[in-house]
Amino acid sequence: MTNLNEHAQTIEKATFGMGCFWGPDTLFGSLPGVIQTEVGFAGGTSKAPTYRNIGDHTESIDITFDPALLSYEDLLRLFWQNHDATKDRFYKERQYISLLLYRNHTQNEQAEKIKAEQEQLLGKELQTEFQPYNIFYPAEDYHQKYFLRRFKQATKTIQQLFPDEAAFIHSTIAARLNGFVRERTTLKEIKEEIHHWGLPEEQRVLLEQTLTDLRW
Repeated sequence: MTNLNEHAQTIEKATFGMGCFWGPDTLFGSLPGVIQTEVGFAGGTSKAPTYRNIGDHTESIDITFDPALLSYEDLLRLFWQNHDATKDRFYKERQYISLLLYRNHTQNEQAEKIKAEQEQLLGKELQTEFQPYNIFYPAEDYHQKYFLRRFKQATKTIQQLFPDEAAFIHSTIAARLNGFVRERTTLKEIKEEIHHWGLPEEQRVLLEQTLTDLRW
């Protein structure tokens, strides 16, 4: 199956650390305008981190989005509104710190602006660490779309639409369904959104029918 929204003229990336990465994957993956999500490790210096040997990295989420549908500033507000960045999370060294990796000067400026906005609302200083983006190490496959994978039959059915595991992980539909099983969106909303993904008619019909036939 074609990767959804691949016809978007411009796409952007955002990378955040906000505690355990499973929850943020459902939050951002459920949003219209987000094309794909991937969880992993970033912000440190150690080479080839893994979940069991994370080194000095932080659990993070990498988000690919269409800025025509969802702005970076919108993502920033969701980032700060959905984790507590006012307290020290160094109890597990750097694994769960509040981290923002900006990709360019514009993202850095926008992040500083929204950070100030959120601090004024909270009346507290945010402890988020800012870094220029360097490298993102994807986590092991079993962490990708973690909550969706709990529904083994539904996951197996969706996986059959894609040529390999990587295509499934990076698909928009897997991101949406991962949000659906955590009640961040509905199947009705997903089906309505599919019509705007630019899929060939045959693939759109197949995907809609697959969603209708899913057994949870």
